[in-house]
Amino acid sequence: MSLLEVQFEARNLLQLRPLFLHSKTTGAAEQSEVVEIAILDTAGMPLADELVKPKRHIRPTATKIHGITDEMVDSAPKWTEILPMVEELLVGKKVCIYDSESELLALRNSYQNNHNRYVLDENNFVSLMDMYARYKNDRDPRSGVFIVYSLEDAARLLGIDIEIIGYRRARDDAWLTRAILVTIAGWKLYY
Repeated sequence: MSLLEVQFEARNLLQLRPLFLHSKTTGAAEQSEVVEIAILDTAGMPLADELVKPKRHIRPTATKIHGITDEMVDSAPKWTEILPMVEELLVGKKVCIYDSESELLALRNSYQNNHNRYVLDENNFVSLMDMYARYKNDRDPRSGVFIVYSLEDAARLLGIDIEIIGYRRARDDAWLTRAILVTIAGWKLYY
């Protein structure tokens, strides 16, 4: 796939007016739960920016990354309390996420750990990590597969100023996810 084809794909996706989602988790890999969720509209305005009280404790390694502690989420709403708002925003919409594997795992775990029926259609989620890998077109010399980049590395390589972001909270990373798509599309990014 050529650079122009990926750019065209990004522009077409923006024409669909997608939402941008990012979450912060307990950091327990396969058992991770959402502790903060942010959903932005296509223009970058927040539709949701919520701390969430998980069933599990937040790992210290996760706190070092996002700065969210157990004490901060102790009085936050539980997943089941914010779920109606999350579903109202996401169901039936195109949603851009950066790392689809970890984001969708955290969403599924939060549903499952709270005994909620998972109603999100994963076909409506678009992985911008995969899109950026195709855009960058760097391949592993042995296998030939695309090399994937972290959200922070992709933003830096695209020339997006990430120094304006302090802690890596969900809203900041949702904004970076949007900025990556806008930049791939060749549109002007406003800070």
